[in-house]
Amino acid sequence: MRDTPRAQPCRFKLAAIDLDGTLLSHDLGISPENREAIQRLQDLGVEVVLASGRHYDSMRPFADQLPGIRWIVSVQGGEVADLERKLILRRKYLAAAEVQRVLELGHRLGFAAIVYTPDGIYSEAEPGGADLEFYKCLAGHTPNRVGLAELLPLHTFKIIWIGDATRIATLAGMQEIDTLVVQKVQTHAKLFEFMPDSTTKGTGLAVLAKHLGFTAEQAVVFGDAENDIPMFKWAGTSVAMPHGWPTALARAKYIAPPGPPETAVARAIDLVLNL
Repeated sequence: MRDTPRAQPCRFKLAAIDLDGTLLSHDLGISPENREAIQRLQDLGVEVVLASGRHYDSMRPFADQLPGIRWIVSVQGGEVADLERKLILRRKYLAAAEVQRVLELGHRLGFAAIVYTPDGIYSEAEPGGADLEFYKCLAGHTPNRVGLAELLPLHTFKIIWIGDATRIATLAGMQEIDTLVVQKVQTHAKLFEFMPDSTTKGTGLAVLAKHLGFTAEQAVVFGDAENDIPMFKWAGTSVAMPHGWPTALARAKYIAPPGPPETAVARAIDLVLNL
């Protein structure tokens, strides 16, 4: 009697998935197709993690919708923690002097600033303004309002400036911005972020992979934007969403097949499982 051939084991051990523009649809939902594709990875023994620029508090509700998610890489890799946040593998903060410089410069230039700390999200901007309302719709959170003096002593993962897309687009080449000893990256047409130089999704995933005993070659990552490029560079296999930023598409190893954005992750997972 012949033995039934066994399925080949999956060559991937770790899969990291970005949220906005990748896993989530325009209404911040997760499509059934994406859920099923993630379950396929998990059924093959792959550790699926969420990796986003969002705060842990903003990511946790999405993780709770996906059974089997055990790890969250939040604030662009500034924090790496288990689902319950009981085990913290990494936290990287901006230097206090740079926090002050970024906040004061943003205030002078007229940008609303959002500050990410371990305990929550804060802003000195007046609630109800157009910029904070935009942020609320995007992130699902209204920042706690505090004064500048209260913000400065906080451990800060990152600072986001929010403003008109035309003005945000000019920041990368501004001399005053270049003098800041921090990492600067535009993550949305209306968002510009400041983080420690050593903070990226790639460095965060490297910490997690080491803890789990995996190598970069055993990792596959899925993203759509410029802030996903560091994890594209780190992982052995990377897939960009077809509707993603041109810079991201240029740096990914593969691009998911065309189709509706809300099912792009499902098509991307099908692609890598058939390589």
